[in-house]
Amino acid sequence: MYSQLPYLILSMDQIPAVVWAVIYFIVTLIVGYIIALVAAYILRRILPKLAQQVGLGTDIVNTAIGGVEATIMLIAASVALTYIIPYLGVASSYVSMIANYLPYLAGLIILLTLGLLLVDALTFYIQRRVGAGEEYLGIIINILRFGLYAVLITIAVTWAIFYWIKTISPYLFYDIIIGSVILYTGVSIVNKAVSDISKAHPEMSTMLDYGKFVLYAVIILMAMAIIVQPFTNVTQVFYALAWGLAIAFAIVVIPLAYAMAKRAVSS
Repeated sequence: MYSQLPYLILSMDQIPAVVWAVIYFIVTLIVGYIIALVAAYILRRILPKLAQQVGLGTDIVNTAIGGVEATIMLIAASVALTYIIPYLGVASSYVSMIANYLPYLAGLIILLTLGLLLVDALTFYIQRRVGAGEEYLGIIINILRFGLYAVLITIAVTWAIFYWIKTISPYLFYDIIIGSVILYTGVSIVNKAVSDISKAHPEMSTMLDYGKFVLYAVIILMAMAIIVQPFTNVTQVFYALAWGLAIAFAIVVIPLAYAMAKRAVSS
């Protein structure tokens, strides 16, 4: 048996390179899968306790852990594909493109899972440190959270989509993000302001409802104008509508103000 060992060693050198490439491919995937499981196990031991201290829910923690697992597996797949690309013939160029894209896809996943988890942890921590009793503070915290979400989504989409697909203009996506932030901010501030004024002056409820409707319309038009600003003709239409709405509000509010003043004087 031992006398045949040199022949076995020599026969191993005669194994085709493509077989070794397949073996390396499989081993790399297995190692990546094991690393992903170990990382997920460690994170499941650490993150839930930290999330409980900050005040985060378990769903977003589980999503972040799943994102880390997917990221490690995608990176392992990208490395594994490099072993078999030279032996794929015509398909090697397409597989090479996929292997180069997988790390970018992994970056997108980690930004949209672990990144959003860190944003929630940061905003909850700020809210606890500053205090959550003031309603305006809650609005500011939500605006900050929404803005950080927008930044992460913009980076992730630019990294994984716009960098590779040159035919898609990223500016329309950026305008949608900015318009959404302005829309959320404006509606939150209007709701809070109108609610406080109506509590202090119940007699102004009719006028406040009308004013809230008009302000909603103005904010929506502003957000839509920002979103469609790459299209010049559509933007001019929105500007005309906004000016017309402002003039109409000014015309209608004069008799309402006169009626309220007359009522206040008579009382």
